[in-house]
Amino acid sequence: MIEGIQASEIIKQANEIELSPERQEIQTEKGDKASFANVLTDAINSVDETMKTSDKEVQKFISGESDNVHDVMISMQRAKLSFDLMVEVRNKAVETYQEVSRMQI
Repeated sequence: MIEGIQASEIIKQANEIELSPERQEIQTEKGDKASFANVLTDAINSVDETMKTSDKEVQKFISGESDNVHDVMISMQRAKLSFDLMVEVRNKAVETYQEVSRMQI
């Protein structure tokens, strides 16, 4: 019985907590709130576009349409760096999820 009262009190307190200004949802330029899923999707799409652009640069170089190896290498490194960053963010998100799932409530 005591555990039930404590649990309900904790739930009540958790519902009363407001997010601090730093923790509130991200405001977009239009003023609407962007969800975490939308922000993540946009970031993944940006990485995908960077990879596609790099691939096009490589294809142009291979086919002889472009002879600027410097731009090709920069494009490839930019794509690699953005992909590596995306993988690290994913790893950190998975690690955080696993840590939260191990917490005892």
